[in-house]
Amino acid sequence: MKTKLIIIIILLSVTIAAAFGFPKPKYKSPDILGILNIPTRMSKWRSIDYSDKLVQKDDDRYNFINDIFARLYRNQFGEQLLFLVLDAGNFHHPKVCFSSSGFEIEEIDGKVITLPDRKVKVKMMYTKKKDENFLLVYWITINGKQVDWTEQKFKQLWYSLFNKKKVGLMVRLDIPMREGRVEQSIMLAQEFFNDIYKELSDEERDYIFGREL
Repeated sequence: MKTKLIIIIILLSVTIAAAFGFPKPKYKSPDILGILNIPTRMSKWRSIDYSDKLVQKDDDRYNFINDIFARLYRNQFGEQLLFLVLDAGNFHHPKVCFSSSGFEIEEIDGKVITLPDRKVKVKMMYTKKKDENFLLVYWITINGKQVDWTEQKFKQLWYSLFNKKKVGLMVRLDIPMREGRVEQSIMLAQEFFNDIYKELSDEERDYIFGREL
């Protein structure tokens, strides 16, 4: 029995190494962002495209990304936020990205975005570097279901090992803010998501906000 267990572990290790250890071709998933009608303007908001400033699609370093929706929204009061929906094969933790760029990170636990037919358990971070302050709000959905960070890693492994297609989205909001205005920025995020929600179909709401955990 012990020998069989060792063999199984070795075979699994080799399989995982083969799945993740070699250069990857361009990740392809169902073209979900091409059919989601995410509003680019609403009664309170106007936006400009920002995707080309974030991802160079001909750069091999971005092969894990299938597509990205990224727009800078501005309301009638001059408040701005960056809304991203990333369709990717795996996700990099925003904390790692911001920390490597010299930001101080303060994680905000236990936050929920409340919508008419669901609640979204979100991750929030307050990031600070000199005069640059941001509130980050993000979550992940896979095939229209909310997943936490650990679950999405297991699902990533599962779908990769068996070469199965999935729709994996990271939804993220970056809000520039003045120091000490975290609660006001959280309220702005809630308002923005409520406005987006009203413009989406039921199917689109599942993909963006996910069915509850």
